[in-house]
Amino acid sequence: MNDKRSKPREFLENCLGDKVKVELKRGGLVRGELKSFDEHLNLKLGGACKTKNGPTDRKSKSLIIRGSSVVFISPSPV
Repeated sequence: MNDKRSKPREFLENCLGDKVKVELKRGGLVRGELKSFDEHLNLKLGGACKTKNGPTDRKSKSLIIRGSSVVFISPSPV
């Protein structure tokens, strides 16, 4: 096993305060600043932009994403 891999909690702790990209199970994509998360991997994003098949659909000052609806999370450039 590769020691360079991080566990999900460590990865999210390293991403706190940074921009992330979150793909959702139902085909949406959300970008925003990771503000917090919990043991169920529920996420709180600030300055979030949600898109689905095209340009930005919704902008939110604050958005909570249920952990069970997340496919992946990755660091995102601005």
